[in-house]
Amino acid sequence: MRPERDPNAVRARRNVYLAGADVPAEASARYALLVRAAHRTLTADHVFSHESALVLLGLPSLRGWPKVVHLICERRSGGRSQLDVIRHCVGLEHVQPLLIDGMLTTSPGRTAFDIALTRQFADAVVIADAAFRRYPGARAEFAGLVDAYGRRRGFQKAAAVLRFADQRSGSVGESWSRVEIDRLGFLAPDLQFRVVTDGLEEFSDFGWPEVLALGEFDGEVKFREDRYRKGGTVEDVVIREKNRENRLRRQYPNVARWDWSDIREQRLERILLQANVPKVRVARYSAPSRGR
Repeated sequence: MRPERDPNAVRARRNVYLAGADVPAEASARYALLVRAAHRTLTADHVFSHESALVLLGLPSLRGWPKVVHLICERRSGGRSQLDVIRHCVGLEHVQPLLIDGMLTTSPGRTAFDIALTRQFADAVVIADAAFRRYPGARAEFAGLVDAYGRRRGFQKAAAVLRFADQRSGSVGESWSRVEIDRLGFLAPDLQFRVVTDGLEEFSDFGWPEVLALGEFDGEVKFREDRYRKGGTVEDVVIREKNRENRLRRQYPNVARWDWSDIREQRLERILLQANVPKVRVARYSAPSRGR
């Protein structure tokens, strides 16, 4: 039976089919399948970029994963975008591609730079934070690209991302939170803030020692993944987090906690004010990114 007529086959891309059982549930893994399918069917030399590079590099995306593949190519390559392939003909003079599983992709620093030029600030910060944390040398590469392109129109966006990015951000949620804390006009927090209680060293996502306040982003990952659950149940994680918060409150009585929905539904400002986190300026009017 031809694969396109098999009711159990799933089309990854034209002329590329998978058994339905082989299609992963995770969105990033499904997008990686699309990128790999494009690699198999594209005839000309190609370098993956933007979100396609992100997924190959194992970097996160705040906005979710697209239904198109991104390539970077020479300015006069003559290549055309297709329905599911976007070609960015911006030149390869500052591209030092990596080879990952037989596929060429832009390097972490270049990928973060390209995202900073073409996506919203929050999206770009999430990716820059992760790239700088996971790949030594990515910040220096990004800075070199800012120096090379910095005088061109629109490249100030990338310079702003470079100034704001911080490899100490431990997750997508923490990076997005930091963007929103700044947008709302609050005092900038210390990241991975160290607290010692009863001889036990612990770290809070955010700290404002000036007002004895801490901030914690509660992502779902700590309740779902075994590495956080340590073999226990979700209830065990909740109890452990509550005991941890009680210890932290002995020295820092103002503890703010929030999650994805609090940022999306614009509750973060109220939560931080209730924890006595001070504002240093008025909020910039801009609705937060949709996130994931």
